[in-house]
Amino acid sequence: MLSYTEHDNAQAVEISLSGRVSTEEFDRVAQKLEAFIARHGRVRVLEEVKDFEGMDAVALWHDIKFSFRHLKDFSRIAVVANPEIHNLWSSLVSPFMECEVEHFAPDQIEEARDWLMWPEGAADV
Repeated sequence: MLSYTEHDNAQAVEISLSGRVSTEEFDRVAQKLEAFIARHGRVRVLEEVKDFEGMDAVALWHDIKFSFRHLKDFSRIAVVANPEIHNLWSSLVSPFMECEVEHFAPDQIEEARDWLMWPEGAADV
């Protein structure tokens, strides 16, 4: 299952993945995210992965194509997931991203949101 929330004022979206993701769900969320990117240019994404069981093969293919089409459209990505998901994501996707990427443990969702919304180039206090 995918849930999707937009924060227009922050040029950010939150996507939560759980259970098994169907091609239809992925395509629906991808279409919303593409429209958001069209409105805002480079955007920020918080991706929360909890109890994720995978996705249909076609959804995975659509995800790969989407990711490569939008490599330069993200300014910051926060990934909230268990460490084994972090390691998989980092080895498969992260090397291709041209943005800041931070990983957070499942109990650090608020820290992830704070980091995601922190102004780019601002010094940490």
